[in-house]
Order: sequence, then structure tokens, then C-alpha cells
Amino acid sequence: MAMFGTVVTLLLTLLVTWGLTKRSTPFVATYQYFNMSVAFSGPTNFQTFGVELVLHVDHLTVVALLAIEICMIAAIGWHQVMGRTEPGAARFHAVLTALLFAFSGILMSWDLAELFGFWAIGGALTYLLLAHRWGVDEAASRARVALALPFVTDLSLLCGIAWLYARYGTQNLNTLLPILHTNPGWTVRSLVVGSVLLFIGIAGRLALWPLSSWITQTAVTAPAAASALAQSAWSVVAVAVLYRLMPVVVASNQQTIRAFISFSLVAAIAGPLLGLLGNEPRRAIALVGSGAVAVAAAVLMNGFQVQSSTFAIAGVAAVLAIAPARAGASLAMTSIAGAMRTDDLAEMGDAWRRMRATSGAFLASVVAMALAVTGALAFGIQSRSYNGFALGIALLLIAIGGVRLFLGASFGPLRRRRAFEPDRVRETPGALGWPYWLAVAGGAFWVASLVASWLNFLDGQKHPAASAGAMVLWVAVAIVGFAACTVTFALSKDGALDASAIAGLWLRRATAVLFGVVARFLIAPTTDIARRLGDWIPEGDGALGGVANTTGRLALAATRAPALPVVIVLAVVLALVFALVAPGVAR
Repeated sequence: MAMFGTVVTLLLTLLVTWGLTKRSTPFVATYQYFNMSVAFSGPTNFQTFGVELVLHVDHLTVVALLAIEICMIAAIGWHQVMGRTEPGAARFHAVLTALLFAFSGILMSWDLAELFGFWAIGGALTYLLLAHRWGVDEAASRARVALALPFVTDLSLLCGIAWLYARYGTQNLNTLLPILHTNPGWTVRSLVVGSVLLFIGIAGRLALWPLSSWITQTAVTAPAAASALAQSAWSVVAVAVLYRLMPVVVASNQQTIRAFISFSLVAAIAGPLLGLLGNEPRRAIALVGSGAVAVAAAVLMNGFQVQSSTFAIAGVAAVLAIAPARAGASLAMTSIAGAMRTDDLAEMGDAWRRMRATSGAFLASVVAMALAVTGALAFGIQSRSYNGFALGIALLLIAIGGVRLFLGASFGPLRRRRAFEPDRVRETPGALGWPYWLAVAGGAFWVASLVASWLNFLDGQKHPAASAGAMVLWVAVAIVGFAACTVTFALSKDGALDASAIAGLWLRRATAVLFGVVARFLIAPTTDIARRLGDWIPEGDGALGGVANTTGRLALAATRAPALPVVIVLAVVLALVFALVAPGVAR
């Protein structure tokens, strides 16, 4: 039923796409969710509070939905074979269907409150998918980061939306974007604060480093189909939302945009670089994919920063190509790791001979993922600029990180034999074709991203064609990365993997020390304060209750005492007090 629903949604998306090809304006349907009066004076924007369901479907919406639906169909088909032993099949597929509904709502939402409603639903369902193996302790403990970290970033997105509403009194993008600089009381500082909050919320779902731990920590413990969808589908949704909210960032100031681009440049380099440290292949795939998405995000924001450039949409086109390839690489590597019963790249090998179809699908996926950003770089980045130099390094690391995993798993001796029978390391019938289809989809989106007419279709603008020299240059950078890694593994595969293992060990130690310091000086004092406060509250309640009880008894005794003696006693006491505090006595 989950596959049936996804296929029906795909057919409906194709039908809407066919309808949009005959018109230049999007389909828009508006429904009043609720509207209440909150004031009778002041600016009209703040006299009422309402939420509208604005369904806005343009070319970008339908193409993003197509990419998500392709990933979801392949993940469901692969999971039917490779995940048949997973618990709770009905729950898993029901959550997948609901997650597709949430993604569709996010992409079609044009009201920010409506968008966050679907965004929160999608976040909760993603956590349920990543924590699906509820009977395993390691899966449950690692899934906590998939709950805590995205919750903080999603809360930042909510705060950004609330901040904009508090300043402008509207949540509809059609009415918000035109008044960013004309609404009474607007300031650059308020736009900067709103932009920062919005960007943190989106970067968390893009899984840009250092906000990527919710996918790296669950890459092994979560069901492979769930992890692949979390990495691929959320990147498409988040980059589409970033593209639509970038006018808010542009309206703030250039320093804010440059800061966001710098953050993306650091994430683009740090992600694949950390993927080289350690021999956990699925964690490395998540980091390499995070770096590729960071490159696309940098191209997108650079397109908005350079006012004469109209190539921001090239970053979105790159993510559309990255997402299927990223999912295909994750599923193919899971098949290899399951057949060899190890998650250590140093123990893998000989997959090219024993599992050639899966190994070939993995190679096609990592190549497509590395090449996916070359079109965006050719359109939107000057190769001689500082951004071009940094993104060139990131592309080189992405190529090295992807092909390293293929060479480590496909060649060399198989040291970890399944039940001491290497012949049992073989393909799983029924699951071979899905990673290939994802790699083909990623390659098709990449080829389309090299054509200016594809960008024209996505955003409705006219784009000049990129120069052939720029395309050749960026593709050459990726090829150099492939060749350098191949030569290194040909000279000494064991030496390269040992170096990665040692570097990964030092990284884990440094991370443990860092977390220890955080736990010692931040988490422990906070929990101690909470514990002391929790102990003090009942004690304070008990003391307050005792005082109230004593006061009540005194009041009851006072009501029962005769009035005339009490008045005489009070008069005598007051006379003594006045006599003692009189000026003469005090001296």
C-alpha cells in the first residue's frame, strides 16, 4: 500500500507537471484555516491573526516532488527484500506514507505557519523512522540525537517565523516579501535576527556540518531505507525552502549572506574531510553527501549575493541530482555490509568479484554524487575567486571520499568472512536494481543541470549557457580526485585504510574529551541545579503548608478569644513599643 500510494502520487505529480508546461504562472489554491480578531486599533496587519492554507505549485515544486518520490519508491522496493526481517512492517510503511504527505505539504506551502506545521510533522515522522528498531539498545540511544538536535533547529525555524510575524504581521510570502523594507518599524537588525534563525532551522535539516550528527549517528543503527530517505528527501525539501526564503536574507545585509556562505564553505570542506577519518562506510557516505549539499547551498546563496547573477537555482538543481545518488550509495553499501557482516571498511573486500552488480551500483552512485555539483559550480561560481578555490577543494574531497569507499569494499582480500564461508557473500536477488535506478536518476538530473533550459524551466527565468571550459574544469577536478584515490589504493590499500583507522581513532578520542568537558562543565551543573530545584520545591511546599497551618490555627484561636482582654493586651503592647522607640529612650 505504501508503494501504491507513492506511485499514485508520482502519477499525479506528472499530471500536474504536464498542466504546468502549458502555463507560465503556478497553480495556487487558498483556504482559510482560521482567522480571529486580536485588536481594534493600530496597523491593520496586527488587528487579526489567521493562518491560511496556501497551496502554491510551480515548476520547482513538482520537480522536487518527483525527486522525492523516486527516492521513496526505490527505498520501499529495496526494503521489501533487504528489510523483510525488520520489526513492525505495517508501522514502518505507514510512517513512510505519512512522511510523503508531510513533504508534499512543505513544498506546496506558501504560508509560513502552514509550512512549519508540515515541517514539524515531517520531523516527528523522521524520528520515528530512525528510531524504528525500538528493541535494540544501541539504536534507541543513538536515535536520541535524531530527536534532540533536529528539535533545536526546528525550534529555531519556528522562532524565525514568529519573529517575522511579530515585525510584519503576515505569514504569507506573497504579502511578506514585498513589505520587508516598507513596513513601518522595520530594521536591518530585525531582518538579520530573523534570517539567522531561519537559516539555522534549514541548515539542521540540510544536515550541514556540524549539524549532521543526527544522520551520521543513525546511519548504521536505523533501517537503511529510513536513513537513505532522511538524507535524500530532507535535502531536497530543505534546499527548496531555503531558495524561497532567501529574499528575507537578501533584504537584511551583505554581511549576513557572506556569513552564511562562509558557513557553507566550512561545512563543504569539513564534511567529506571528516568522512576520510575512520573506516565506517555508511557514516562516511552521510558526511560526503553532506559536503555535496553544502557545496550546492553555497552556490545557491552566492547566486543571491551577486545581484547580477541569476544562477541561484543551479544550487537547487544540484541537490536534485545529489539526492537520488546519495540514497543509492547508502542502499548499495548497506547490501555490501550486510553480506560481509561488517561495518569496517578494512575487513571488506572482493565485492567487485562476488557482488559486482551492487558494487557497480555503488560506484555509479558515488560518481553521480560527486559530479552532481559540477554543473552548479560551472554556472554560479568563478573558478578564480576565493569561493571557487574553497569549493574546488570540497569537490576534490568529495570525489576522494566517495571512490575510497568503493575501492576499499570492492578490491583486496575479504578478511571478514561470513560464517567462515566466503561463498555466502553474494548478491541478494530482488534488491539489485533499485540502487542502479537511483544512480540513473541522479545522473539524469545531473545531465539536466548542465543545460540552461532546465534552469529556465525550474525558476521561469532566462539563463545564459555556461561555458564549456568551466564545465570541463570542474569535471576535471572530480576526475583528479578519483584518480588520486585510485593510485593511492593501488600502491597500498592496507596503508591507506590503516591511516584512516588511526585518524578515526584520534577523532573519536578528541570527540570523547570534548563531550566529557561539555558533560562536566555544562550538563552536570545543569542537571544538579535541576535536581536541587526539584528537591527544594517539595520542601518549600511543605514549609509553606506548615506556615499556613500555623497561621490558620492562630486565626482560629483569635476568633475564639474574648474581645475585651485581647484589645487591652494589644493596647499595652503598642504602648510599650511606642515608649521604647521614642526619641528620648533611643538616645
